[in-house]
Amino acid sequence: MSPEHPTEEEPSARAQRLAEFFVNTPLLRLRIERENEEFEFVRSSFAPVRGAAEQAVMPDPVAERPVDVLRADVVGVLRFGRHVPTLGEEVAEERELAAIEALGIRTSVRARSSGRLSAILCQDGAAVDYGRALFEIERG
Repeated sequence: MSPEHPTEEEPSARAQRLAEFFVNTPLLRLRIERENEEFEFVRSSFAPVRGAAEQAVMPDPVAERPVDVLRADVVGVLRFGRHVPTLGEEVAEERELAAIEALGIRTSVRARSSGRLSAILCQDGAAVDYGRALFEIERG
């Protein structure tokens, strides 16, 4: 067992895998305590989530259309339904785009107006906090 090539059983290898997982999530803090091990990762408020630039679609500065931002009303895990929303898709008013699950309760995330889905700001299975922006719908 050399430090350059840790085995999967070594804490350093587990820490490395957890760190890679943490960097690719929107989580702000991850703490794991197990037997004689303890791992804690905390995201700096200045550190962007890896891939965030690819997830978020910046609105076209020329477009003057009004945009509705759908935000999480509860804390939980975001789940897409059978019909996964796609960028550019036309959505009808009151269409369910996803749901947030918390403590076995499912809260729908519905479009407030009809329009074009211009941004998907969160991935399926992501933990979301209250007020987090989830979708943007360009009205019109």
